Amino acid sequence: MIKKNGLLILLVSLMLSQTLIAQTSTELNNQALEKYKAKDYAGALAGFTKAVELDPKNEKAWHNRGLVKYATKDYPGAIADHSKAIELNANYANAFNDRGLVYARMNNMGKALEDYNKAITIDPVYFSAYRNRALLQYQSKQYEAALKDYAQCITLQPNNADGYSGRGATYMMMKDQASAIKDYTKAIELEPSLTVAYLQRGNARYALKELEGAVADYRKVISLQPENTNVHFNLGVIYFSQKKNNEAITEFKKYSALLPNEWSGYKNTADIYFAMARYDSSTWYYDRAFQIKKNDKELLENYGYSLLNQKKVPEAIAMFNNQVALLPDDPWGYYNLGAAYAVGKQATEAIKYLDKALDKRMVELPYWEADKRLDGIRILTEFKDLLKKYFNKDILAKYPGMFGGL
Repeated sequence: MIKKNGLLILLVSLMLSQTLIAQTSTELNNQALEKYKAKDYAGALAGFTKAVELDPKNEKAWHNRGLVKYATKDYPGAIADHSKAIELNANYANAFNDRGLVYARMNNMGKALEDYNKAITIDPVYFSAYRNRALLQYQSKQYEAALKDYAQCITLQPNNADGYSGRGATYMMMKDQASAIKDYTKAIELEPSLTVAYLQRGNARYALKELEGAVADYRKVISLQPENTNVHFNLGVIYFSQKKNNEAITEFKKYSALLPNEWSGYKNTADIYFAMARYDSSTWYYDRAFQIKKNDKELLENYGYSLLNQKKVPEAIAMFNNQVALLPDDPWGYYNLGAAYAVGKQATEAIKYLDKALDKRMVELPYWEADKRLDGIRILTEFKDLLKKYFNKDILAKYPGMFGGL
């Protein structure tokens, strides 16, 4: 009897020990989960690691440790932990879904799709898996498939803005702006502070030339995100198109203040001043843009003509020389240089570069005829001979203002 009682006590002790170990592993998992939610990733990782050491069959702890590793960009480690959780539970839908997220981040879209499919097969009402698969389809340009998944998201959670916002983005890529606007409007109704929905609805309205609606949406974005640079830029474009020059300048200046090393804000500000014939201001902003980006054709031309309009001929010639040097295959650089020399009454140089422009096929004769900068050389025999070199008399006769007739 003594031996039997001893054996019984030993078995009870082992069972109790195993129960305590399992409880301790669960408790550690739960404690680590709270740390994970608080973004204490180091503490969470240590806790989940201890949990799986105490109970290697704790599938939740393996899965949760995979979440921590994903958050800390240890993607191979995250894959390994999610895979271990799946090994322990072949029907662990969350583990498949979350491993799919890791594969997607690693640009392994095939593996990610397999995992999302498996998660949905296990749990046909798994909202997050449909949403993740929809995003994957969207990124892979499988827009029809993405629409179906976003529709399923809306069916499962009709009061969740994500489905409408995602479907709206898909419609945008399919150039169906009207449908996109409807979905973004519903997303905003469900989540009034959803900045991306206002931004995208504004973009859709802009594409449909519903400018006032676009402005209203962009203004709402600014109220939610004052430093959203794209919105300031877009507002500048709209205001400029509406000839609201001062408002456009204000928006482009805000854009440049937020992105001082980005050239297009300065260039667009300069373009507005140029259109207003405020060439001193346009020159200043063109120069700022030029310091950042030196090989944009329109920038080089406008900068040069801004200088030329201020009768700063040597400076304009220098800028058009930059255009020729930076864009040697562009015939307009040679034409601009010839026009600048013509304004500067340097006929020989003007003819030289106009010849190069024609040789490179800058043959828009209506432009040649209308350009008053060439007035100083039109009467010259050399100018007439230059045009005769490239065009016959019948063609030139169609442009009587070219040089007063042959």
